Amino acid sequence: MAEKTVEKSSILERKAIIKNADMTEDMQQDAIECATAALDKYNVEKDIAAYIKKEFDKKYNPTWHCIVGRNFGSYVTHETRHFVYFYLGQVAVLLFKSG
Repeated sequence: MAEKTVEKSSILERKAIIKNADMTEDMQQDAIECATAALDKYNVEKDIAAYIKKEFDKKYNPTWHCIVGRNFGSYVTHETRHFVYFYLGQVAVLLFKSG
């Protein structure tokens, strides 16, 4: 039972660090909140990415792409003002619109 409490408190202390962004402050904040909700809801990186992508498709129109993980490289082409790359704790989130 004590382990569960410790795990929950570490979730609450998760800090967002934006590494690169071409996106409005409001959308960046929305991405962080959406990613936080996804991390609270899912444990598998693929499910976290799918949740964020679907939420952004709904709110900001398709087509969004999302990559979530601890170790990956990327080079992407995105629509202007529709890109953010940030860390939530140890997990990196790359979210961008293209297509």
